[in-house]
Amino acid sequence: MTRFFLSASLIVFAAGISPAQTPLKFEVATLKHAVAGGPPGDIPRNMDSSPGHFAMHNVPLRYALEWAYDLKDYELSGPDWIKGPDERYEIVGRAAGPASEAELRVMLQSLLVERVALKTHRETRELPVYVLTPGKGAPKVKEPSADGDAGLSGGATGVLFHKQPISRLTFMMSRRMDRPVLDMTGLTGILRFQAGYFGVGEF
Repeated sequence: MTRFFLSASLIVFAAGISPAQTPLKFEVATLKHAVAGGPPGDIPRNMDSSPGHFAMHNVPLRYALEWAYDLKDYELSGPDWIKGPDERYEIVGRAAGPASEAELRVMLQSLLVERVALKTHRETRELPVYVLTPGKGAPKVKEPSADGDAGLSGGATGVLFHKQPISRLTFMMSRRMDRPVLDMTGLTGILRFQAGYFGVGEF
């Protein structure tokens, strides 16, 4: 990987009262502290696929903020308490009827502004980043087989990514490293590959 600098637009969150930013709201919603549980996982996501429904369980507040504003991890800055692990939340919302993902994101924004009393502003910062670039020779990835569900599995030599984009790898690396990791491999689509101790290769 190579080091570069990225000029990125960030949303910065801070405690404080802010007026509702949109009339779109959940018809019924709860947001409360979660009882201690296992790890929340890697990806902020809506865990309820029912039309017009939203749910996140046992997550730090930053996951809800990232999903609500459609942000990457490095595009969000705020006080340490939004990151967890001590501050975890249960968030459940239901719209008055079927709603698109974009509408649910806006409803979640409204809920967070009302219940957690947050205010936001956007600013541009220059950030140091790592870049994942192609190595020598042909890429050691392949089309996934039709069988098996999309997912990840660990082994002695690395992590197998099945039916995943390269961006899934860079997202996970960004979570674990000291700066964002950007994908500049040019590899597109859903792939099967292994990320090991010495790079990305076929498995």
